[in-house]
Amino acid sequence: MNGSNVLPSPWYYGLAVLIIVVGFSIFAWSIFSSFSDMGRELSQVVVPGSADLDLKEPGEYTVFYENQTYVNGKFYSTGEQIPGLQIQVSEKATASELSTYPSPGGFTYSFGGRSGRSIMTFRVERPGIYQINASYPSGKGPEVVLAVGRGFAESIFSSVVIALAALFGSMVMAAVVVFVTYTRRKKALDQQREEERLMKGGF
Repeated sequence: MNGSNVLPSPWYYGLAVLIIVVGFSIFAWSIFSSFSDMGRELSQVVVPGSADLDLKEPGEYTVFYENQTYVNGKFYSTGEQIPGLQIQVSEKATASELSTYPSPGGFTYSFGGRSGRSIMTFRVERPGIYQINASYPSGKGPEVVLAVGRGFAESIFSSVVIALAALFGSMVMAAVVVFVTYTRRKKALDQQREEERLMKGGF
């Protein structure tokens, strides 16, 4: 009895392994690419000082404090807290100051040598140039890095969900291929054995 001639072919087990490998590859690529894109979307500001931000979409923006990061060829590694730092955001065209409020959830991230946590949020009603200004009441304090972005946490969450869906989806597909291949081959092999037994005259 030659089991290699029984359909479906045992090569389908290899197909199941390939499906899992593809799923893991999609998972890794999705996570890596999403974090790379999000890192580029965060506008970094070295403070104390001020900087102009070209905010192209209305909505809620979050300010992050990056205690470990890399900006303009310089690596920053600062403390977990930045006591006393005061941050104001204003629309440059009208000089009107925007309301700021604590960031809900205390979102944190760490990727590509950068780590940060959300510290405050502000809302932009229209696109334009906005100025962020940060200073210490005493006039002196450590130089730190802030990053400003929109929809950062939501983007990471959706990317992780998509990556996990691809991973678990590939595992389910592989399991189905293995189960169908095994059950059909077992049935075919049993039938082949029975036919061979009958041909030999065994009852």
